[in-house]
Amino acid sequence: MRRIIRRTAIALLGIASFACQQDGPPPPSESAEIQGIQVATDAYVAYQHADCETVYRLTRPDLLAAMQATELRYSLRLVRGFCQELDGDQPAARATYREAIQEAPTSFAAADARERIRILDLLADDPGFLERVERAAQGPHGPSGSREPAERPPALYPPLARAAGIEGFAVVEFGVDPAGRTVDPIIVDSEPPFLFEATALRAVRGWEYKTKRKADPSQRHVIRIAFRTAVEPVLVDEEPGTSSARPPETD
Repeated sequence: MRRIIRRTAIALLGIASFACQQDGPPPPSESAEIQGIQVATDAYVAYQHADCETVYRLTRPDLLAAMQATELRYSLRLVRGFCQELDGDQPAARATYREAIQEAPTSFAAADARERIRILDLLADDPGFLERVERAAQGPHGPSGSREPAERPPALYPPLARAAGIEGFAVVEFGVDPAGRTVDPIIVDSEPPFLFEATALRAVRGWEYKTKRKADPSQRHVIRIAFRTAVEPVLVDEEPGTSSARPPETD
């Protein structure tokens, strides 16, 4: 555990520095910072093991309110929202995500929270969205390498997940138009749930492929983005095998 805390502390130095540059609050005391790091590590490891009871205990609103306003607090609020969504309490999850956005609109956690709200809106407003995700999980998809990449910037590792040593993946299904732009990327599988989905979607939306005039715009492609703490940049696997894909949670 000491090794995990030390690694987390090192990783969070950059997070705290960035937050101070943005908001300018006084730095927390060393003891408060170590305590916050311990809480963040425990909460994210608990989430990795589907232990939302522990996540709720460590992210109580009164505890979060007492923490320094940094990415650490925002990301703890985000993981609380993940658990609420997994437990089927979408109104509570929405409220938590909105808090994360209002508290720090430019934070990494806020970007992820916006993505979760977008998905919840799709599930509520588009009756065919869940069915489309389930079809995407079963394929068929375009053959690997059917479109040649021009530029594929890597997805960014969620800062608290990296700091806590959490690894996983997200499988994204998407189209590519004749001009090489990606079209309508959707998540068809991920582990742990939600944690790497938003950053994977943001990355794929920014990818570009070589132009292909005779390209079939209806052809869909699938790719696995793997998040490994010891590897930079994030790996991209052209043959993810999505037979065990998990559709989004519903009420």
